[in-house]
Amino acid sequence: MSTAFGEHLRKLRKSNTNYTQEDMAKKLNISRSTYTYYETGKSEPCLSSIRIMCRLFKVDFNTIFDYDEK
Repeated sequence: MSTAFGEHLRKLRKSNTNYTQEDMAKKLNISRSTYTYYETGKSEPCLSSIRIMCRLFKVDFNTIFDYDEK
């Protein structure tokens, strides 16, 4: 994934929840550093993590993948 996707995740997390990166990591059953990698574009979440994020952010798959590639 890209840095743009990671920035989009960060915006969704901050605007749709009060969760910290640590909170998200616990909800996804991963380490905080792994979640941080998602938001920095160094790693990409698996499909099951994306499903959980959609539920937590209260968005659908289209919304989670609707970001600007700039």
